[in-house]
Amino acid sequence: MFDSSQDLLYIALSLSVLWFTIFLCWLLYQAARVLKNANDIIENLMEKLELIADAVEFIRDKVDQVSNKMGFLSGAVGGLVEKMVVGKLGAEFDKRVTKKKASPKKTKKKSK
Repeated sequence: MFDSSQDLLYIALSLSVLWFTIFLCWLLYQAARVLKNANDIIENLMEKLELIADAVEFIRDKVDQVSNKMGFLSGAVGGLVEKMVVGKLGAEFDKRVTKKKASPKKTKKKSK
């Protein structure tokens, strides 16, 4: 079977190379699985970030619409309040002016 110890050495080397090749194949397979999982995670993360970006854009549009409407509404309410306040203050001022004109002050003459 074995003519010399060199034959035994060649058999041991061939088995070692076989196991080393199997180990490298297994290691390459595991590295490919890790990269595939990383790729899946990155794709999932990109989808989530797109959803978040869409949600933020939707909220921004809604806030812009509401702020535009609130600007118009606040302008209208401000104008109405201004008219009411200025109107009441103006009417009160007119009443006081007419009251002062109607009742003149008694002037005292200085005696010499």
